[in-house]
Amino acid sequence: MFQWLVCLSRSNGKKHKFGSWKRPMIIKGLGIVCGIELAMFVMFIALLIWSFSAHLHIFFSDVSRQAMQKGDKIWEVKLDRVGLTLGLVGNICLAFLFFPVTRGSSLLPLFGLSLEASIKYHIWLGHITMVLFTSHGVFYIIYCVVTNRFSESRDSHYDGGIYAIKVPFGKS
Repeated sequence: MFQWLVCLSRSNGKKHKFGSWKRPMIIKGLGIVCGIELAMFVMFIALLIWSFSAHLHIFFSDVSRQAMQKGDKIWEVKLDRVGLTLGLVGNICLAFLFFPVTRGSSLLPLFGLSLEASIKYHIWLGHITMVLFTSHGVFYIIYCVVTNRFSESRDSHYDGGIYAIKVPFGKS
């Protein structure tokens, strides 16, 4: 059935299923990974894409009603919703990113991870998170500039050393 996954072991000549999935390979941008790590990475990216598309499908279903309520054009509401969706998908990455990666962690052996592998995954998640939240911020900056709400969101209030930025949620 899985004949393409069966490889010969050099030590004793027995066949091991999924042995080729454990062989290291070099992939530009990811470094040295095995097939299992690559498959898990692809499945995680697929989870993020699915979550993004599912949220957009829900948010775009009543975009014309939202545009009438806010007084915006339909493409402006869609731009707002895409920015929101990027932030929501970024939260999925944050949930995995806060998994503790320490030298003496008792949780890593439960998943069969070494410290080096978990640091590598932590770095990958950090990069994906930064891309998602940076694009989230860029989309909202573009939205505020296009809808002439940038001056509203730029109004800040000084409160004991902390600047609080007022975020607009509709026209006033």
